[in-house]
Amino acid sequence: MKAAIFDLDGTLADTALDLMLAGNATFEDMGIEYRLQKDRDENVASRGGKSTIRHGLKKAFGHAEEEKVHALYPNFLKNYENVIDVNSILYEGTLEVLQSLLKLDILLGICTNKPIKQAHMLLDILGISHYFKGVVGPDTLGIAKPNPEPLNRVIEMLGAKPKCSVLVGDTNTDFLTSVAADVPFILTTYGHGVQYQGLKRSCTPYLANTPMDIPGLIFEILKKC
Repeated sequence: MKAAIFDLDGTLADTALDLMLAGNATFEDMGIEYRLQKDRDENVASRGGKSTIRHGLKKAFGHAEEEKVHALYPNFLKNYENVIDVNSILYEGTLEVLQSLLKLDILLGICTNKPIKQAHMLLDILGISHYFKGVVGPDTLGIAKPNPEPLNRVIEMLGAKPKCSVLVGDTNTDFLTSVAADVPFILTTYGHGVQYQGLKRSCTPYLANTPMDIPGLIFEILKKC
């Protein structure tokens, strides 16, 4: 069995604007004056809820205590569910990529640090849930990327082996996960993660500058399986 496992936010879909909306609603609920703005904060918001909260707290107060970040997170998730479908869209070509991979008999999975409930909500809204035979979030096992266990669990759910699997993602967290699991990695350069983290493209020879680059890279990586 051959498997391709995808990160979700910033890899399959651009969700940054809706994460910003949820962050701003959370700040308003808590009486925090700072507001995220598209041109200034979009890359930060693309990193997820806790990063968004942490950024807002640092801007408002000069620091962000992790206890406060965790305390605000449930409110953020509630707000996010109310706006999860306002702006989020698949990157152009993503649907065709998933269809072509299935035609190549490559099994598909999701390994995300988005909570599993919201991950399934987003996949349903985007209309792509049926493409994926395994979806794992940080609350599936109680651990998150870059720990390799979430990725290992997805591979296990697909009935594949690490040597015949590939991880596709846009951040250093995804890269470190692939290294820890000894799974080949494709870096997507079209999302927000690379710009935000300054991730060195030398971390992998496999670069997807558009979603349409992904099938060819996966075929090359897995051709010996």
